[in-house]
Amino acid sequence: LVFVLADDLGYGDLGCYNKDSKIPTPNLDRLAAEGMRFTDAHAPTSVCSPTRYAILTGRYSWRTRLQRGVLGPWNPPLIAKDRLTVGKLLQQHGYTTACVGKWHLGLNYATTDGQPPSGGAKNPMSNVDFTKPIADAPTTRGFDHYFGTIVPNYPPYCFIENDRTVGIPSVREGTHEEQFNIPGPMLPGWKLVNILPELTRHAVKWIEDTAKTKKPFFLYVPLTSPHFPVVPAPEFVGKSKAGAFGDFVFQTDWTVGQVLDALQRAGVAENTLVIFTSDNGPEVVEINPGAYDRVPLHHHYSMGPLRGAKRDAW
Repeated sequence: LVFVLADDLGYGDLGCYNKDSKIPTPNLDRLAAEGMRFTDAHAPTSVCSPTRYAILTGRYSWRTRLQRGVLGPWNPPLIAKDRLTVGKLLQQHGYTTACVGKWHLGLNYATTDGQPPSGGAKNPMSNVDFTKPIADAPTTRGFDHYFGTIVPNYPPYCFIENDRTVGIPSVREGTHEEQFNIPGPMLPGWKLVNILPELTRHAVKWIEDTAKTKKPFFLYVPLTSPHFPVVPAPEFVGKSKAGAFGDFVFQTDWTVGQVLDALQRAGVAENTLVIFTSDNGPEVVEINPGAYDRVPLHHHYSMGPLRGAKRDAW
């Protein structure tokens, strides 16, 4: 089982849903052609944390403390310790499980002063003790392995593997040009453009290694793309006709292609259910630019024929 969750991808961004899309998506178009394409889907809300909660637990997010919006950078876990998740269920049935990508469901960090984790404009370096393991990480919510980032534009700016940061975030976040939008601790040399390629490499290697065990597996891949910050790798720049966002969607399609190719090489493609979806509609705020801005700029409709976009209540 492989479940790929894009972030802020629009219904009209893919060629298989919009013949007039200005973005090439050959891998996802092939997945749609070889499988089943759904045209009537409903999200529990039009932003990301609640959708992720619902996907993993089967419950509506407003049955939790989260009644609006999304979790902040240092918020504790939204999924209760005793809550059954799809990962836990599959573990009970002999599956090896992994999550590679954006978590955004809260963590419990150790702190240097015994106070709740904090960090932001007033305390940009935070009181989190990154030398200690992270309690209640994804590995305690149904995943044998985790690798990813909490949110690419949230601190800490580093990768997390299982219950530890990969390195110690010891400097303040970078420049405006790097599109960081919340001050906080960062790993020296951290570059946002490297996140999606590294997630792709990690997912591919995990598939190849796990397939060798001959055990059934569940891989949950909540991508960081094409969510803000929109940072396509150099080899994808200019490859679409929908600006930087379109190039980032094209790179997202490439990532899915790498996962599909890994399943094929590992000899498990014919025995693997692959699901691809998005957490909500395309972003509308004035960054990179928003979905409605792309219409006059590029004649590209990220929302396709549908009404509304991310943050809407339709």
